[in-house]
Amino acid sequence: MQEKSIYTEIYNLVDSYNLSRAFDLLKKEANAINDREALAELEKLWSTYRYMAEYMTRGQQDNTRPEVVTDISESLLAINDKLKRDKIAVDSSDPYSETLRYLKLSNKKLTDLLTRYADLYSAYTLASAVENDTKELTVEMGDLSKQIFNTVWTSINDKNMGEQVYTAIVSEKYGEMLPLLLVNALLLSSTYYFDRYKLQLLLRLYSEEISDAVSARALLGIVLFLNKFPERVKRIKDITLRLEDLKDNLLSYQRIKDTVLSIIRTRDTDRVSAKMKDEVIPEIMKISPEFIRRMREADPESLENGALENNPEWEEILENSGLTDKLKDLTEMQNEGADLMMVAFSNLKQFPFFNYPANWFLPFYLDHPEISSTEEDKAILSRLLEVGDSVCESDKYSLAFALSKMPQSQKQLMTTQLDAQFAQMKELMKEKDLHLSQPKFNEELTKSVRELYRFYKLFRKKNTLADPFIEPVNFLDLPVIGSLASEQEMVEIIAEFYFKRKYYSDALPLFILLLENNQDDTSLWEKIGFCYQSMKFYEKALESYIRAEFLKTPSSWLLKRIAYVNRRLGNYATAAEYYRRLLERDSEDLSLLLNAAYCELESGNATEALEHYYHANYINPDDKNVLRALAWGEFLNKNFQKSEKYYERILSSSPSPSDFLNVGHLELVKGDMLKAATYYRKTAKESYEDFRKTFLADLPVLTSLGVSSVDAHILLDALNMDE
Repeated sequence: MQEKSIYTEIYNLVDSYNLSRAFDLLKKEANAINDREALAELEKLWSTYRYMAEYMTRGQQDNTRPEVVTDISESLLAINDKLKRDKIAVDSSDPYSETLRYLKLSNKKLTDLLTRYADLYSAYTLASAVENDTKELTVEMGDLSKQIFNTVWTSINDKNMGEQVYTAIVSEKYGEMLPLLLVNALLLSSTYYFDRYKLQLLLRLYSEEISDAVSARALLGIVLFLNKFPERVKRIKDITLRLEDLKDNLLSYQRIKDTVLSIIRTRDTDRVSAKMKDEVIPEIMKISPEFIRRMREADPESLENGALENNPEWEEILENSGLTDKLKDLTEMQNEGADLMMVAFSNLKQFPFFNYPANWFLPFYLDHPEISSTEEDKAILSRLLEVGDSVCESDKYSLAFALSKMPQSQKQLMTTQLDAQFAQMKELMKEKDLHLSQPKFNEELTKSVRELYRFYKLFRKKNTLADPFIEPVNFLDLPVIGSLASEQEMVEIIAEFYFKRKYYSDALPLFILLLENNQDDTSLWEKIGFCYQSMKFYEKALESYIRAEFLKTPSSWLLKRIAYVNRRLGNYATAAEYYRRLLERDSEDLSLLLNAAYCELESGNATEALEHYYHANYINPDDKNVLRALAWGEFLNKNFQKSEKYYERILSSSPSPSDFLNVGHLELVKGDMLKAATYYRKTAKESYEDFRKTFLADLPVLTSLGVSSVDAHILLDALNMDE
């Protein structure tokens, strides 16, 4: 058995109640790494299991037997997780394993670390009160906080740890920063190994409403645990009972939906980032020189004075570049919760501070010892962060480090830009808050999702992380609370989000689910069809579109989709019929005319095709694509003189290689081999192989018009000899 699969085999054995075999394998693995603690625990569990089995075989009744088996099974899985973790940590380079190795070498207990931190915080409070220097204290507190975070993050199935962390979070003797960092450590743990005690602690922290910041992060951790380990969660009765309580609480009901939606919306972040990097920023770089030229022509002092007031000419430049539409799209995404700040701060995560996982989740404070800012910088930061209070913590540190490294001349420019950006964000948040029953919770939820997302997407060793954002959250299968997420309103919201953002494979199963109770909903059938079409499942798309057509008089949109899908399936005659129906509604639509003509041509109706092409030519006589279609249509209809007339017009103005190819076909059919070869050479000079491939694809048409197949192949060889 391969090493990597042993732990999967053990899980499967426990899952199928083959516990004796699972015990054997676990003992073997524990002995292999000399884990005495695991061996002792296995011995205790085996004794309990063996006695229970003996009592049962003697016919003794025991109503608690199912619960005992469940507890033993979960304990075996917990040991399996720990053995797997420790085996991987021996030589793995991922940050979790590196951190675990370091902690084992330092061998410091969480109790001692927390006690020392409490003492330091008390000294720090006294020193601050009398305005003494606190730098040494903050440095040691910072180091301790990282150790505490790492200890909690990498602990596994430690009941005592749960109690210590809970006490530290609710106590006032640790200040405000450490309790939130501890909740973040639990949150990060939820994306690694299953830990019943951490999940129980998160449920407790959430239910006690300690603060919106704690509740938001606790609930996010709960949802991530449920999403990653649904079957494990279902095994543990006290956890499922706590989840039932959550489900029946109206406030939690709304919060769970908001949490699921916040995770799902991270799908937009990559799309926004790509749009910014690939479309918006390059476009801005291209039009910047034009802006500068126009501004200087209008007013030489406009650049120096910063007089970027609205100007119709500048608006025209934006419109012509297509940038306006792209920016509108981004603004719409931001209004719907997309994270536009990810791009702005992604390049500011290269500071050494971000080499440590704990620092990605550290609440921001201006006196952090690694922030070597001047008093002026701190004043700027304070002003900015007062406006941008919804900015996540790691971005605040990025901003602080960037300011400290920036020349004075650039600080004012960046400050002005961020002032405007943060002010816009604040206005958006205010507007959203009007529609929210718990705005502070939602703000903290958004921040916590973004903090976690940034860690997994921007950490220097991100490729070694098990990113929970790669796959969409399977919200319908979340244990217990999944029934909340599966309600029609929630499914509709998420389905429409996926559909609007073009995540069609994610939207499709949700629309199909909605269809179960809405078989006569035309729009659902249309959206299902469009999802299938976008995924290139054309037959299924056609089935869905036809169902929608059956339910009510079809819209032009639907008729176009049915025509298109039939065309992709090679049903040209059917596609042509639908295009005819569309042309009855709008006979002047150039696109419809060209599509109808193409389908008529492919289905053998050259005369009907030419009628459409001539109509298109009447509407737009200078459209070269229409001229090409007319020339080819007349060629197929054996009207070679008319075809030649159109090709002459095409060749007179920037002809393409395919134009030379088609004129060559015309001359070949007319019998002028010399002229045909001349035009073919103009096409073949770019790539003979591409030319040959296209020529052979057209050969059936040429032979149907009288060209000898043998002559055609000899001609191809002759042209190849030119090379």
